[in-house]
Amino acid sequence: MPPQDVPVSSVASSFAVIEGLRELGPAGVTELASHLDRSKSSTYKHLDTLRRLGYVEKVDGEYALGLEFFRLGYHTRHSRELYEVSQEPLDDLAVTTGETVSLIVEEGGEAICLYQATERQVADTEIQEAERVPLDASVAGRAILAWRPEDEVTELLDSESRNGYDRYRELQSDLRSIRDHHIAIERTDAAAYNGVAVPIRDVDDYAIGAVMVTGPPTSLSGKRLEEDISGLLVSAGKGIEVTLAST
Repeated sequence: MPPQDVPVSSVASSFAVIEGLRELGPAGVTELASHLDRSKSSTYKHLDTLRRLGYVEKVDGEYALGLEFFRLGYHTRHSRELYEVSQEPLDDLAVTTGETVSLIVEEGGEAICLYQATERQVADTEIQEAERVPLDASVAGRAILAWRPEDEVTELLDSESRNGYDRYRELQSDLRSIRDHHIAIERTDAAAYNGVAVPIRDVDDYAIGAVMVTGPPTSLSGKRLEEDISGLLVSAGKGIEVTLAST
């Protein structure tokens, strides 16, 4: 959201500086100001304020995000009951399958990876831990959408998805299929990975998240994808739902 669309533009400017450091990594004032298309003096003031508050560190003339953000992120993740309940089952599923297992939640119309476990050196997946992608661009995101009310689905989807009539109708058909089969499967020749996801629902049958297994087509395809891994995933998802319902 651009600064002019928020009540306190100075706060939006500070967060733009934070996002700029996330994108660039360690950077000097001049580089960051150029990246943000802002004046050096304004950029410096925000950087210095953030440094004094402990959210930015300065080393050898360059600024970088500080570990205070790690503390906040750690607290945020652990404050989610879904994370606390899901971590051990996801770890077990990753060991059993040898694939990458992810816990996905929805926030602001996007799919966010809250936790990820993998037995591979590099996670073969559409979304890395802490990353965001559009809900309809993720097999786990579509699993969440399939168990949300239709009016909410329309509201959550970005304008491009809603305005593209054919694409939107195709998505609606996909969501109905996911709901009918109680599972979402993604397999394409062009993809570097295949994936399967199930929703995590509350007692009102409302999707609060999804668990996803992804891996390269060489190991995750055919019967192994559609039956073996899917069966293990469905079992894990139901186990998480039962635990949530009992807490």
